[in-house]
Amino acid sequence: MAKVFTPEEREKIKGQVVELVPLSGRETLRALEAKTGASRYYISTLARELVASGDVYNSGYGLFPSEQARKDWQNARKKLSRTKVKKPVVVDPDLIWSLPDGEIRRYDRRLNIICRECLKSEVMQ
Repeated sequence: MAKVFTPEEREKIKGQVVELVPLSGRETLRALEAKTGASRYYISTLARELVASGDVYNSGYGLFPSEQARKDWQNARKKLSRTKVKKPVVVDPDLIWSLPDGEIRRYDRRLNIICRECLKSEVMQ
């Protein structure tokens, strides 16, 4: 059974939601359910009331203090997804080779050097 709230408790929960959303910038219905103790259905009903009164903005991503706050949040997510984490370069010892003149160089597949013996072989002719 769903918990029945008195009008005073409803106002208290409504006040909590109005306080929590601007503090974090974004709250999901599930998070509000956990923080207030009300059911998700009641939170969604309450969200519709708050959207109608203009206290919060509701989108598919949760409740936001305003529509501009939602746009800022989405732009921040886009910027974070664009930046890629650079992995540390690990040098594989098998990729390092020495040249006949003694110089040690890392293998570069763009150069794709073929040794003289291979070039002179029958297969390469």
